[in-house]
Amino acid sequence: MCYMGAMMTRLFNQLRAFALAFAVLAAMPAVAHAACVSQQEARQFVKSGQAIPLSQALQRAGISGKVVRVALCKTRGNPPFYRLAVLGPGGYLNKVVIPAN
Repeated sequence: MCYMGAMMTRLFNQLRAFALAFAVLAAMPAVAHAACVSQQEARQFVKSGQAIPLSQALQRAGISGKVVRVALCKTRGNPPFYRLAVLGPGGYLNKVVIPAN
C-alpha cells in the first residue's frame, strides 16, 4: 500500500506542476508569442528610451545571481521585456521574464 501511495503522490505532484506551468503560459500569451531582437536592435531600444538597461531592470525586479543568457523581446502592442536565464543559489538555472520599461 505504501508503494501505491508514493506513486499517487508523485503523479499528483506532476499534474500540479503541469497545471501551474499551463496557467502561467495562459496568463502570459504575449510572452509565448514574442519576437526577440538582435543585440544591435536591443541597444537601439535602450538608446531610444523604449527599454531600460538590463542592470536597471534586474535591480527593479530584485534579481540576483549570474545572468547566463538574456534576450530583449517584444510583442505587438505590448511593452518590451527581458527573457533571462539566471544561475541561482545551489546551481539551479531559473528562467525569468521581467519588464524592460
